[in-house]
Amino acid sequence: MKLKVYSYRNVRGKIKFLVIFMILFLFSFDLTSRSEENRNFTIVYASQWSPISYGAGSEVDGILPRLMDEIFSGIEGFELTHNGLPWERAQKVFFGGGVDGMVTTATKKRMQHAEKSNEAALEIPFHPIIRRDSELKDKLLADKSLSDLGGYRYCDVLGNGWAEEFYKKRDIEFSIAPTIDHCLLQLQLNRVDIVIHAKPVLEIFKKKLGLDEELELVDLKYDESPKFPLLVSNRYPHKDEITRLFDQTVMQLKESGRYDAIMNKLIASEKNKAN
Repeated sequence: MKLKVYSYRNVRGKIKFLVIFMILFLFSFDLTSRSEENRNFTIVYASQWSPISYGAGSEVDGILPRLMDEIFSGIEGFELTHNGLPWERAQKVFFGGGVDGMVTTATKKRMQHAEKSNEAALEIPFHPIIRRDSELKDKLLADKSLSDLGGYRYCDVLGNGWAEEFYKKRDIEFSIAPTIDHCLLQLQLNRVDIVIHAKPVLEIFKKKLGLDEELELVDLKYDESPKFPLLVSNRYPHKDEITRLFDQTVMQLKESGRYDAIMNKLIASEKNKAN
């Protein structure tokens, strides 16, 4: 039997090939690992919009951050990070690409910087609130368009794009306050006449401020009550993938009835905190 003899040159060539192969393999593995590690997704929230969202930085809490936790628990491959900021600053950071997502109304300005999900992450009924001694209740119920109520005084919060479009459509001017509790206090003091805002926010702040006896929430939901999709920054490298997975997950939650159960639990939790 003949033994096959390898020359030193052949052996060296094979070793060199194996070394190059291992280097390429390890480099490829490292890139894959880094890619997985970098699939972080940061959502920015209003830090002063209790009970929807409140608190600064990673300590932000409320209905919306906890809802996003529930949704993203069903989305593989992404790690969710929360960041609470004053709303005007939050939008500027998002427009500049400093964070990856927002959950808010898809205004024209915001859509210049983002792609939106088809499914709404959050739907919030907007209702008017007035003083109990006011004669505006019947007028509001009779004039949903506010066509004859433009002369009254309205208030909303700084940076609320929904309010800007809502009142602009009706050619109504409104005063701007830093937070919704300022609007309600002005309403109590007869400095404004009507506040139209998110129903769960009004309910909780009315209770927190001890104004249940003085202010009345009108049972009137406006057709323009906002739907809040997930807005994903155009600068986010996995924009298309995360939008698609988000839509699939939210749709499944809604079809199964789990979405409503989650929302009921979160709203109940925030109401208990207000007691």
